[in-house]
Amino acid sequence: MTQALHPATDRVEPFPSPPPSCWERLTRLAPHRLAAIEACLMPAPHALPAGVVGRGMDLERLQALAQDLVPALVPPALQRASASRQLGHLGGRLCAEAAMAAASGRRVGIGIGIDESGAPLWPADVVGSISHTRGGAWACAGPRPAWSMVGIDSEWLADADAVRSIVELCCTAGERRRWFPPAPDPLLATLLFSAKESVYKAIHPVVRRFVEFDEVELVALDAGRSALRLRPVPGGPLAARFDGFALTAVVAGDQVHTALVAGA
Repeated sequence: MTQALHPATDRVEPFPSPPPSCWERLTRLAPHRLAAIEACLMPAPHALPAGVVGRGMDLERLQALAQDLVPALVPPALQRASASRQLGHLGGRLCAEAAMAAASGRRVGIGIGIDESGAPLWPADVVGSISHTRGGAWACAGPRPAWSMVGIDSEWLADADAVRSIVELCCTAGERRRWFPPAPDPLLATLLFSAKESVYKAIHPVVRRFVEFDEVELVALDAGRSALRLRPVPGGPLAARFDGFALTAVVAGDQVHTALVAGA
């Protein structure tokens, strides 16, 4: 389970102007390490449609290669953050820029800003999302106007304490009755939490506000647990704007990866 609710936001001071590309700054600071850092990139494990590109990065490998460079590559507001916080931010941005470049077929000259809520501020012609876990960072990007909303999330399988927190704090009363009997399933709890995070990240650029976990609810889950459907709670503030949300899920060992991608 993530350490903070709705980790799509970076919770740092706004940085609305597009920053320089992290990859270009790396090229200037340490050109001899660039190839090794690029080799850390891998396809993201999320199930994404053609045209939306996902990239991931092992943060332990990034730390070994660029630990001394990280402070110079994160926003000023993160200079006093923990080393792990800085590393996760940089890894997410490197993945995001690589995904943008692959999706557009051209070199990315600018980075990703931070809006007034702390969420990633993507270039106007791109829709994307970033996720972090302990030890990993992932991002996906696709071109506008082909895609209107994108949200991804990755989580380690919830332990017993996290499962209790998810059921008590992140579920509607209806979800608790329908999906969680007296002995809740850790995988289902993790899927539900991750799916709600993906929904939040996808709709945040549209609604421009914090969305509570009980504003959306899980209404369908396929037998293989690779697809979920969530909807706004009837009568709630999101019901007039969205009919529902179809998400994909990938379970890889002890990790869960969810994605919501909507076309124009």
